[in-house]
Amino acid sequence: MLIFLKPNGKMALAHLARVRKLTPNTATSQRPEDGTELAPGVVYFDLNGAEYGTLTKVMSKLTAAKSIIFDLRGYPGTAGYKLMEHLIDEPATSARWRVPILRRPDRVDLEWHESGRWQLRPQEPRLKAKLVFLIDGRAISYAESVMGIVEHYKFGEIVGSTTAGTNGNVNPFKLPGGYSVSWTGMQVLKHDGSQHHGVGISPTVPVTPTAKGIAEGRDEVLEKAIEVAKASSAAAGEVEK
Repeated sequence: MLIFLKPNGKMALAHLARVRKLTPNTATSQRPEDGTELAPGVVYFDLNGAEYGTLTKVMSKLTAAKSIIFDLRGYPGTAGYKLMEHLIDEPATSARWRVPILRRPDRVDLEWHESGRWQLRPQEPRLKAKLVFLIDGRAISYAESVMGIVEHYKFGEIVGSTTAGTNGNVNPFKLPGGYSVSWTGMQVLKHDGSQHHGVGISPTVPVTPTAKGIAEGRDEVLEKAIEVAKASSAAAGEVEK
């Protein structure tokens, strides 16, 4: 590749080697198909972008599984919310979303409006398999609303790294010159009232991809999740005996 430069105002010719175009990490860009059995009795489902219809298509495989791995390293579709209703035996709620009500300057007498929480109701079929959820920093906002429920109600092991720690409806406004400014317009608290912003959802089984694993095209987070799922299934089998 050739490029003209102007050092000290003079023309010069430089020879640059062409760099191979980088492609996404194959460990995350080539995830298993929904409903794939990754090990005996261990079924995988990718919640990233998944709508409820996609979930229902493989529901028979999920109900028959001993363990299920749900991948939330991304942003779910309607399947994220609806899945929660297949994991509960009684009504449940989301985390606490609070909108500030400002009537006086300097946040004097600040009040909070807190009425928009999800009200979840049990739905059939009830998924009774051992559950493992995959997370990392790509899980943000709606994904964290889903994972907040998983964390609070202890639906299963959480494998990977901490989520983004940023949730709540966004308030944007336009500035002259075509610029846009946005900020989080809610205070999001966890079920127990503790801080979510900047904290996020932490894994119960921390796993960080390594440079070696990425270079080899391996998904080390998923590999660990399979180990956890197999161990959970084996433990459940021993209890049943």
